[in-house]
Amino acid sequence: MSSTNRSDARDSHIADYYVTPKKAVRKLLEQFCSDENINLSTQQHIVLDPCAWWDAKNDMSYPAVLFEYWVNYNKIITNDIREDSPATHHKNFLLATEEEKYDIVITNPPFAIAQDIINKSLQVCKTWWYVIMLLRLNYFWGKVRQNFWKTNMPIRAYVHNRRMSFTPDWKTDSVEYMHCVWKKGENPKQTKLSLIFDF
Repeated sequence: MSSTNRSDARDSHIADYYVTPKKAVRKLLEQFCSDENINLSTQQHIVLDPCAWWDAKNDMSYPAVLFEYWVNYNKIITNDIREDSPATHHKNFLLATEEEKYDIVITNPPFAIAQDIINKSLQVCKTWWYVIMLLRLNYFWGKVRQNFWKTNMPIRAYVHNRRMSFTPDWKTDSVEYMHCVWKKGENPKQTKLSLIFDF
């Protein structure tokens, strides 16, 4: 969801992908699990990354951190629309028929379809469980999502204290980022904001 070389019209939204820094993912999951009193090492939680991405130089950031720190390999479901990806599924997440079966849905959604990814993730997440999305902090602003926020207020917003680098040269863009957390079935009046120190 980086703003670098951004375009809102892309074939399959492939050009809208940017590698999420694993350090930011680690910091996010450590704080989230502490705040929500979740122990992912029990190996009972089913986690979906609906927009997983892999290439020759980068593995899938969220699954890689989950594999390394907490979750059993067989409990992570990864989806990449590209057939040559090592993801467990290769389909258009927005068009796929899915059941409400995931404990956590977590990803860095393509900017152009972020709202659609959030909506579908909330559909397939189990009630009382979590959807976590990397978004621009200014995603909260504007009238276009006003009705969505009224009925889908996130329980938490973890704001990263440093601008993320999504490129090998470690350069950053002009955007501040957060991981937004929804708990399906809850619609609080306010979102609890926490600052994550990535460095």
